Amino acid sequence: MTTASPKPNLQLVYVSDIKRSTDFYKTLFNAEPVFSSPRYAAFSAGGDAIFAIWTGGTTPDISAPRFSEIGIMLSSNEEVDGLFNEWQKNPDIKIIQKPTTEVFGRTFLAADPDGHVIRVCPLD
Repeated sequence: MTTASPKPNLQLVYVSDIKRSTDFYKTLFNAEPVFSSPRYAAFSAGGDAIFAIWTGGTTPDISAPRFSEIGIMLSSNEEVDGLFNEWQKNPDIKIIQKPTTEVFGRTFLAADPDGHVIRVCPLD
């Protein structure tokens, strides 16, 4: 019997307030969670991949340096700019870097209520 090769299919982010973060990500993803409980909410990321938020871990420290990003990859540079234009109109979405062009294409950064960095860029 051979074992299937493991593939990452869960991104779990610790949040300090599950309701606030669920509302934020519902707006960001324009989608309802596929599962929610008093301390956990999960959103479909396509296929069998899940993006989840959880209050059961360590409370995020907004002043702590961040070494990872939540990635949202879109089909084109034009879609990246279009989403930026949409998000910048929403006062609940904090833009921390306006669109720039990097070696991989157009990109911008936003932050969630706990300071987690969200990078929007074109699909690799």
